Amino acid sequence: VFEATVKALKKCLDFSGPAGARVAGMGLSCQMHSLMAVYGDGRPLTPLMTWADTRAGKEAASIAENFPVAELYQRTGCRVQHPMYPLSKLLWLKNNRPDVFKKARRFITIKEYVLYRLYGAYLADYTLASSQGFYNIHSQDWDEPILKDILGIGRNRLGEVVECTHILRKMKPEYADFFGLDKDTPVVIGSGDGIMANLGCGVYDSTSLSSTIGTSGAIRTAAGAPMLDPEQRTWCYSFTRDMWVAGGAINNGGIVLRWLRDTLGSCLKEEAAEYGGNVYKVFDRLALETRAGSDGLVFLPYLTGERSPDWNAKVRGMMYGLNLTHGMRHIVRAAMEGVIYRMYSVYEVMESLGLKAAQIRANGGYAKSDVWLQIQADVFNKEILVPDVTEASALGAAYLCMVALGAVPDIKKLLPGMEPKRVIKPSAENHEIYRDAYREAKKIYDALCPKE
Repeated sequence: VFEATVKALKKCLDFSGPAGARVAGMGLSCQMHSLMAVYGDGRPLTPLMTWADTRAGKEAASIAENFPVAELYQRTGCRVQHPMYPLSKLLWLKNNRPDVFKKARRFITIKEYVLYRLYGAYLADYTLASSQGFYNIHSQDWDEPILKDILGIGRNRLGEVVECTHILRKMKPEYADFFGLDKDTPVVIGSGDGIMANLGCGVYDSTSLSSTIGTSGAIRTAAGAPMLDPEQRTWCYSFTRDMWVAGGAINNGGIVLRWLRDTLGSCLKEEAAEYGGNVYKVFDRLALETRAGSDGLVFLPYLTGERSPDWNAKVRGMMYGLNLTHGMRHIVRAAMEGVIYRMYSVYEVMESLGLKAAQIRANGGYAKSDVWLQIQADVFNKEILVPDVTEASALGAAYLCMVALGAVPDIKKLLPGMEPKRVIKPSAENHEIYRDAYREAKKIYDALCPKE
């Protein structure tokens, strides 16, 4: 990861911009919910454990049995009894790799590892810290009772928590020279990729929300106070001292179509050749050849378990209602619909918490597919706004850097790239079909899928 980061940054810095241009600063966006153990000199003791790693299921269940998880949720904003969160992964290390747990000087995120290599300091922004499961989103600090009572570690084994606008300078000379940068070029620590996507598509308060589908998917909004669900179906992470981001993430977004590509792609080589080998363009065309609801075929896309709103790590995917009239086009469209049904289930919960968002702003890879966006507009029965820049996490990181360096006067000032480029309007006829199809998908899940 570090080598890839360095190579990507070098390519960006080698890009020949306007004559006389210089780098005024850089901002970081980073994958969330990661964990690794390192020696005192920063060398890795473990590989990186990601959100998709559910090996800590037994430890997560132990947390649910032995600790007041409802109270912990209120303090952390995290459903800590799910193995996605690093809290249970740390317990897994303690129980299954006691030698590693003992040797580890620190337990850190991937961003802390990259920054340590570049600057020699372990720093975590509010969001990455609060998405670990052992950070208090009210006091904006590591939660001492969790560290002591659940993990049995001191805060000295974690990094320092700083605001998302924290500026780093004095890059190690060997890297500054390699990049061709002044070592004091400001680098703003930024935030997690999901929160950066929220910012990058212009969501600053609860009047709008962002909808992201990349590998996974998420629905998020911003709030001036923690937005918590008594049933723990959603999460809430700190962003700044006076702003929180609340929402829900699904495990299976674009990864579902990637699985279809890898599974069915060889059957579509001829069709894909028309689009320069792009199988996803073929998927769009196939989906357009099929009516809303996929003629009764339901695809439950739980290929890697699920997070919000059901938080069921054991559930797995399935197709229901398959018959001889169904073909590849039905499977493709049903997969797209299944992902959107999961996104809508998160949106329903957020509405029940009082969210009255007037706008839904789309970003991520799915924003390149008008077919997928139309399915979402029809299921949600709302307009979907698509900003000019759909790689919103990168734009959000750059924008936060501008805010930190004073180039933008207010965090709530939209950049042109955040403004909607097009609007996808819902079809009333399709919405009626999807209303029934969504209810059917929920019934199938309740009847056939094991509950945690």
